[in-house]
Amino acid sequence: MTKRIGVVFPGYGEQFVGMGKELYDEYRVVQEFFEQATSVANKNFVKLLFASSREEISSTRYAYLAIFLLEASLYQVLFDKGLRPDFVSGYGIGEYAACFASQSLSLVDGLYFLNKYSQFYQEFVQDKEYAVLKITRGFSLEAMQKLVDEISSDNKSLFIAAHNSLEGFYLAGLKDAIEEVKEYCKQHTIRKVKDLTVEYGLHSELMNSLVKQISLYYHKIKFKELKVPVITNVDATYVTTSEALQSAVMRRVNNKINWYEVSQGFEGCDVIISVGPGKQLVEWFQEMYPNKEYHVIRSLADIEQISSLFEKEVIPFDKKKLADADKKNEKSSDYDIDNDEG
Repeated sequence: MTKRIGVVFPGYGEQFVGMGKELYDEYRVVQEFFEQATSVANKNFVKLLFASSREEISSTRYAYLAIFLLEASLYQVLFDKGLRPDFVSGYGIGEYAACFASQSLSLVDGLYFLNKYSQFYQEFVQDKEYAVLKITRGFSLEAMQKLVDEISSDNKSLFIAAHNSLEGFYLAGLKDAIEEVKEYCKQHTIRKVKDLTVEYGLHSELMNSLVKQISLYYHKIKFKELKVPVITNVDATYVTTSEALQSAVMRRVNNKINWYEVSQGFEGCDVIISVGPGKQLVEWFQEMYPNKEYHVIRSLADIEQISSLFEKEVIPFDKKKLADADKKNEKSSDYDIDNDEG
């Protein structure tokens, strides 16, 4: 029996100095990816990933580029060895790596846009009173939205930036509003609350002006036809056309990440492979699907552990019928939603 495979790519938060070093030393294709990144962004990525500081690799300016470069490199090695997933998805900034894995977004285009985006985002959040809060227990989606609506006002903006698991959320807003949420949680003995940095993403109407600023650069990059479906953050549906994917990726910037709904789209797969630093995505999946097979790919040893999942005869994606991949995993609520709002 052929196992159905879903591949996911983590977002910001678990990057570290030294990630991907073995991969870089072993594979020429990875070295070429690093060279292309250096050329596009005018940054020494060998130094950034392997010999910088935690502060630099986690900075607004360079973290997104480093994460995309690593995840694209890891996936390329897996692809060259014969990994052929049935569908892919990426959390937050990881969605660009999912677009790369679908063969819709090239490495150079992804690097080009993320270089512009990270630069503008750094300028956007500078000297602004924004904050991000993580809450992992105590609220349903309805209860969380009710609290947000009660606190938010013209002078106290507050939004759900991400719905990650059944009771897991990121909130984004002005610091005064975030402090009010923390006080509410304290009064109601809700202890699973943690301050995060703005690098985790504001994903809300707070970002509307930034979307306008970066849209010119976004439309310079080209999304080609997909070779494998992508489940998008903003709609939580499979998309199979370049137009739908390009729309969804842009709308994620100023709309909530619906990762809990994305996770439901993995119901039809037998194996979930997380490609990139950290185990957070797998931990969220395990809450929902405790009996699936999971793998976290961060090193050469991790790649060898999933060698049984590589196709013995490596068939390029252009010979694989996309419609067949769709049919195996389809649900009644799935498929392309191309909403140009935002």
